[in-house]
Amino acid sequence: MLEFDPNHSHDLVSSGEDRIAWARAHMPILAGLKKRFGNERPFEGLTIGICLHVEAKTGVWLDALKTGGARVIITGSPGSTQNDTAAAINTWEGVTALGHRDETFEDHLDFCRQILAEKPDLIADNGADLHSFIANEPEFAELKDSILGATEETTTGGFRLREDLTPFDYATWIINDTEAKQIVENRYGVGSSVVDGVMRATNVMLHGKKSVVIGYGFCGSGVAMRLRGMGARVVVVDRDPMRQLEAHLEGFNTATLVEALEDAEIVITVTGRERVLEKEAFELMSDGCILANAGHFSTEIDLPAMESMASDVKQVRDQIKQVTFKDGRRIFLLSNGNLVNLAAGDGNPIEVMDLGLALQSLSLERLAQKGRSVEAGPHPIPFDIEREVARLSLKAWVR
Repeated sequence: MLEFDPNHSHDLVSSGEDRIAWARAHMPILAGLKKRFGNERPFEGLTIGICLHVEAKTGVWLDALKTGGARVIITGSPGSTQNDTAAAINTWEGVTALGHRDETFEDHLDFCRQILAEKPDLIADNGADLHSFIANEPEFAELKDSILGATEETTTGGFRLREDLTPFDYATWIINDTEAKQIVENRYGVGSSVVDGVMRATNVMLHGKKSVVIGYGFCGSGVAMRLRGMGARVVVVDRDPMRQLEAHLEGFNTATLVEALEDAEIVITVTGRERVLEKEAFELMSDGCILANAGHFSTEIDLPAMESMASDVKQVRDQIKQVTFKDGRRIFLLSNGNLVNLAAGDGNPIEVMDLGLALQSLSLERLAQKGRSVEAGPHPIPFDIEREVARLSLKAWVR
């Protein structure tokens, strides 16, 4: 049995319903898909297990899947779940949301296990968390033979599926491989929402501040762009010389990590890799540096190493921990290293996620129809799906 608390207060549920209604009013692409799904019922009799941030835009998506006949079970990530949104979702027949705002990473892993225990027919993953359990835990090995197909949302998940996890006997379509996801959601959506999250958390002025962006993929380039738009002095760090050249040609200063951290006032990691910042980096940071993560996992920052160096750690604002080192320097860590745009803000703009979740919806529909006849392993989503979503977006956005 799934474990969740259905006894949410009326006020919490009402707040979640209002959040979802506001998002729904600005998501015309999913509105059209929901109408079609209601007529065609492409997910009839299927269970969809999802690991994706539980927030208002996701709620609109789950409603469309439910209308298409799916039974849906979802969990988010540490720090990203909106409690009121989850409460509202848990009042819907056929949909279960697991998790809460203050869950630990261990809680998150347990929620993932609960989802897989329900033997989903399709999965929509985030960071390859569900895939990792299927690959590594014997109790879920049978899912390799029963799952029709899967999607993966993120850069991090794409890395893990291609580099770390054993091959699967079903197709996993990487949403992040699409131009639509990379350009619209990652560059413009993540760029805007990360800077918004930093500003909400800190209430500091960005103008004139030396701001270091570590990682210049589509997300990192968007963050750098938005920081510059707010008047920050942006320095880009990336190990790939082509990404360095791209940043240079966009007019950003580029530097090594050691060079960039000197006198940095704001540092944001956006790489999708683990332990990008370790003990040596913390030793270089100046007093008062604000540190945030915009990559999928908090492990981009070596938090255990940071804590081992600290003489004192205290919460100074809702989303800010002051970490004081033994030499007296202070680093201000945002959102415990979790995704700053979701933990300190509302995530990507609504319209951007309308596009991104339409990619998810049409991919899951195709996998439900074609199942094991699709080539196994991690691949980009079919070209025609991406172009259809681009067409729907233009129709919805261009006046």
